[in-house]
Amino acid sequence: MLEISSLNKVYESPGRRVEAISSITFEVGTGELVCVVGPSGCGKTTLLRCVAGLLPVSAGQVRVAGTPVTGPPPSMAVVFQEYGRSLFPWMTVRQNVELPLKEKRLPAARRRELVADSLAAVGLGDAADAHPWQLSGGMQQRVAIARAVAYEPQVLLMDEPFAAVDAQTRADLEDLILRLWRELGVTTLFVTHDIDEAVYLGQRVIVLSSSPTVIMEDLKIELPPERDQLITRSLPQFGELRGHVYRQIQRARGTR
Repeated sequence: MLEISSLNKVYESPGRRVEAISSITFEVGTGELVCVVGPSGCGKTTLLRCVAGLLPVSAGQVRVAGTPVTGPPPSMAVVFQEYGRSLFPWMTVRQNVELPLKEKRLPAARRRELVADSLAAVGLGDAADAHPWQLSGGMQQRVAIARAVAYEPQVLLMDEPFAAVDAQTRADLEDLILRLWRELGVTTLFVTHDIDEAVYLGQRVIVLSSSPTVIMEDLKIELPPERDQLITRSLPQFGELRGHVYRQIQRARGTR
């Protein structure tokens, strides 16, 4: 579903050239959930924005279902870390979720159905008429997730979406993503700086090097498909996988 081939990204300005991404190649299969981790500043967000068509690549190619990405693909939705800046405070929750559906020119009845279903799926069925500023941070991020789900994307990109919420809310949102992913089967690329989160959520974890970025390892996560915050995180395999990824990132930082 998602193919990244020899992707390279260079930032150039007068008198300055920075190669953020050296060369990255990987695939995400249909219905797969893959997490991306790496040292701070390694280019995780740059990679995601190139995949989303929000930044032009300097070399290489991104394809969604075989179609080259030259701008934001209509089959893709993105959930950003800064949920407060991605929601319009003067709109209700319902209006925020419905907005991209209007851009798709869906009939009003279909829009209402998708909005209601997506809000119910994230546990906000009773908050449709509230405004984002009336909600907690975790609830606002649920609105952003509902908006992405309502869009019915083939590919869902998530850029450190839970970095700005507290630990308990983060755990709840992680389980929400796993539940929605199982129910919807949407291909998901999830960028995070949290090693535990990557191991808990992913079927695979891609470990990036320091900039200029390459892939250090594409690690298959051998954990039971049904994940639980207490049971899964207590498994010896979880600790081993977490330790392995941590050591790889320490190597990337040169602090082994």
